Amino acid sequence: MLNISSTMKFKKTKRNSHGSTIEYLPSDLLIEVLTRVATSSFTDLFNAKLRNFLEASDDKFIMKNISIEKFPAIPWWQVKDEVSSFLKACKESGNPEALYRQGMMEFFSWKKVESGEEYLKRAMEMEHMEASYVYGIILLCKAGESNEEQGMKLLNAVKKSRKLGECRKKTKAFILSMWIRNPIVKCQELMNHHAKTCGRRSNGGIGGKRGWWQWIDDREDNEDKDVEEVNYCEGCMWEDEVSLFCKLFR
Repeated sequence: MLNISSTMKFKKTKRNSHGSTIEYLPSDLLIEVLTRVATSSFTDLFNAKLRNFLEASDDKFIMKNISIEKFPAIPWWQVKDEVSSFLKACKESGNPEALYRQGMMEFFSWKKVESGEEYLKRAMEMEHMEASYVYGIILLCKAGESNEEQGMKLLNAVKKSRKLGECRKKTKAFILSMWIRNPIVKCQELMNHHAKTCGRRSNGGIGGKRGWWQWIDDREDNEDKDVEEVNYCEGCMWEDEVSLFCKLFR
């Protein structure tokens, strides 16, 4: 006769063995799984309960790729030590969003221009769109043909990605949430150069007859289309972009 307690014990053992199989996955596979989770939600990552998952979640590669969008860019309250340590680890691991936020704060609010610009550059090199946009603007605000060329190249890449309107919106929200101590000023050399060389300025000044495409509010869905339709040269187009960006600091 079959022993009932033995049967129950067998079933329980089998179920536990099946449920814990994931613990025996190789560490590199665990890291790959967690990285995919982290890119979409830090909440799901924190919900990982298995010891191996928790150990793997400290991997720098995961911290570099984790999404921190749900954390406010500038918290107006004292954050918990765990959150502060987490965000610091993201920055130290080279997380592009964390680098971008650090760069924005240092450049525009803390007057640490060189280090702030370096953080933005690092985020830009990792193809962070808002960092590419802001860094491109900063380069155009500097004197020098090489800065102008690189700045327009970055902004053209953002425009080509069809995310220019989104970058404007997010950047404006970030800047308006900061205590600004280092407003940037458009390079007069840039303005004078394009004002003299572009004949399309005779159509009515900035933006020509059609006027400048609006920044945020009523044409978000069509901003990038409107950029394509504006009838003036590339240099003047980005000069106008710089002008409106600089107005955020007034």
